Amino acid sequence: MDVGTVIAKRYRIKSPLGHGGMGQVWMAHDEHLRRDVAVKTMTPSSPFTTEQAAADAARFEREARAVARLDHGGLAAVYDMGVEAGTHYLVMQYVQGTDLGDHIAERGRLDVEETAAVGVQICAVLASAHARGIVHRDLKPGNVRIRTDGVVKVLDFGVAAVLDPGITRLTTTGERLGTWQYMAPEQVRGEAVDRRTDLYALGCLLHEMVTGDTLFSDESPLLVPSLHHDAAPTPLRELVPDIAAEFESLVLELLAKEPDDRPAHAGEVYRRLAAWLPAAESPDAALLPWSEADPRRPFRHPLAPDARPVRQWANESDGAR
Repeated sequence: MDVGTVIAKRYRIKSPLGHGGMGQVWMAHDEHLRRDVAVKTMTPSSPFTTEQAAADAARFEREARAVARLDHGGLAAVYDMGVEAGTHYLVMQYVQGTDLGDHIAERGRLDVEETAAVGVQICAVLASAHARGIVHRDLKPGNVRIRTDGVVKVLDFGVAAVLDPGITRLTTTGERLGTWQYMAPEQVRGEAVDRRTDLYALGCLLHEMVTGDTLFSDESPLLVPSLHHDAAPTPLRELVPDIAAEFESLVLELLAKEPDDRPAHAGEVYRRLAAWLPAAESPDAALLPWSEADPRRPFRHPLAPDARPVRQWANESDGAR
């Protein structure tokens, strides 16, 4: 796929955005509806075989149908799916904003209030997906995007597992899908996953937000999976002394090696994180212009006008003076 390529006689590829769980992600322009979209094209497995190609195509189509079943404001909407010149593609909402990894890097680390604001929004998405039998399996900073208005979007269900016994399994026994730095011990072992697998990854994200560092690291990335499987996480208060004991306890429970020792569901994590959410502020403050993405904004100013018209009105008001 090259820049300038037109897919399905309507989606013109503009630029690469990055790599997803199963392929390349591009920015494209929908020439029918005149809007930018994200297009994911499937990258064949290597070594490429006919059987593997069929399995990858089936998994890619399953991703599209699984995410299309979800209806939540914290997800990128699915618009279209198809095959163009032998290449499978998925067309989704293009989400502008900053990914969580960059957000952490810019700040060094986040305070507990901002971390909770990101965490509860992720919990809301996971609860919606888990209620429909879908597990993300690759929750990581690069798959969490913070829009300018502070809304958090969870992206790339490209390695999602559909927990439906009526659906043919599309992975082989022992196949590991996900990202090592955020992979639950049961994923490392190649065992079955469930909603608590995503909660482990969420624990990794919460740890990273408040400390500024990944949970486990090593000079050899190949050793990281064994750390998730065997090593005990450092308690947060040893790294950030002002963290509340209750927050530390929640993160340690999420990072439990055995799924049964983690919180039962995303709703439970939401309830406990909500204790650190910011309180609502004056409506007047919601109309002041701002430029940085702040995940606390939806809680400080619920249902306030979004970023673009507020800045536009502010500029118009300044010009009228």
